[in-house]
Amino acid sequence: MRDKIISKAAIGVCGALGALADMKVPGFVLKPAIRAYSLGFQVNQNEASIPAEGFSCFGDFFARSLRDGARSICDERNAFVSPCDGKIVAVQSIDSKSADVFTVKGFNYSITQLLGPAPMGASYEERFGGGQGMVIYLHPRDYHRVHVPATVQLLEVRHIAGARFPVAPWSEERVSGIFQRNERMVFHLKLGSGYLTMVMVAAFGVGHIATPYAPPKGDHRTAVRVFDGSNSLHIGDEIGAFRLGSTVVMLWSKELLHLSPATGLGKILLGEKLGTLAHGNASAESLE
Repeated sequence: MRDKIISKAAIGVCGALGALADMKVPGFVLKPAIRAYSLGFQVNQNEASIPAEGFSCFGDFFARSLRDGARSICDERNAFVSPCDGKIVAVQSIDSKSADVFTVKGFNYSITQLLGPAPMGASYEERFGGGQGMVIYLHPRDYHRVHVPATVQLLEVRHIAGARFPVAPWSEERVSGIFQRNERMVFHLKLGSGYLTMVMVAAFGVGHIATPYAPPKGDHRTAVRVFDGSNSLHIGDEIGAFRLGSTVVMLWSKELLHLSPATGLGKILLGEKLGTLAHGNASAESLE
């Protein structure tokens, strides 16, 4: 009961913050607010692509795009790259026998609860048993758009309604199962001979998760958009943006890729190499 009350309160507060973030305000009010935020969170505005007329609302600033050349996508053959700026807070193997369990900082997540029902004709045990997963936390200072880490085919997108608890490291220890309780957008992708699922997890103050691939609005059972597999997204293509707050969770099939020895917990930037697709999986070049 206590958790339900807290969850409803969080949804109400964050909905209000999200509405404020998207509210159009005069430049003489917005510009000082952006400067103060940038100073407080050490935002590097030199990397941002700033419209000539300035940002029209705080949400636009938060979901700002990058100027040309601010990031580079690793161009090594079969590279698997970071989908965003952030901090890797977990890299975890998925047990081949308990394939519906993904452990983050000692908490066991149900993959089914995290992702919603498996796509038609699939099971998560088959897709992810023996595979791996990664959690990337996006700090308020970070660039908040998310891109695909390799060339993929888009299969399905599911929007799951939920709370918007903070996803900072301190909150993960206080709200059990936070990633499967918060609002999220789930992208099911075909990658070579296996599968990759990316989850954009909303957080405190998020106005919404923006993506051109979003399904029609509905609850977690009906808000699904199915693609025919012909939608090819190339490494580095953008799939969505957070309006405020955020975490990205990735799960992938067994033997789909090999993480680089240098990949571990810590800061990462969009386009930096995380690993290499295993032999037999399609490269970016072969899919173009």
